[in-house]
Amino acid sequence: MRRTKEEAEATRLCIMSSALELFSEKGIAATSLADIALSAGVTRGAIYWHFKNKWDLFDGLWEHYSSPLTVLGAASASDDQVDPLGKFVELLRLVLVGAEQDQNIRRLVTLYTRETSVLSNDDMPERMRALENDLHTRRVRALENAIKKGQLPSDLDPEAASLLIKVMVDGLIVSWLRSPECFSLSERAGQFVESIIAVLQHGARKRTSG
Repeated sequence: MRRTKEEAEATRLCIMSSALELFSEKGIAATSLADIALSAGVTRGAIYWHFKNKWDLFDGLWEHYSSPLTVLGAASASDDQVDPLGKFVELLRLVLVGAEQDQNIRRLVTLYTRETSVLSNDDMPERMRALENDLHTRRVRALENAIKKGQLPSDLDPEAASLLIKVMVDGLIVSWLRSPECFSLSERAGQFVESIIAVLQHGARKRTSG
């Protein structure tokens, strides 16, 4: 009996959900397609029907589960956006609130921090290194747009500011993941984001020669 498109899509989503859960718990390298198939209740053949390999599966689940974040990120970098900083603030809040309240976003950020928080860049998979560089580029574009619209200081260094944002957001998420009983990310998200924006308003200036 041939599967309907709806059944095929349901299987694909089930595979991605199981992969995201296992990737976030064990890491990508330590998770096999057999592990994912067992968790999803499908055969490895079903996985290969939808995805070429494990990294193709990663690309699919990242695109699917990060779509709310991607939409806000694109809006903050758009020339047509009248309030790029406001959209960027929404994005930061969604990341912090979602890390605590949304299971899929929590697993996504856990996976990201697990795979990119390594001391040696040689240990980072090429796909994750490319993703990290892409996210940095997107942050820089959003910050440049906010500078152009007069919402951030004209002498702000967007490259340095992007790196500071990553360090601050990653640090908050890792601290919460390790000790969630110490504070609530979602309850204090507004305060944290205001502090991040304050850093951008008063620091991370471009270097002057001389």
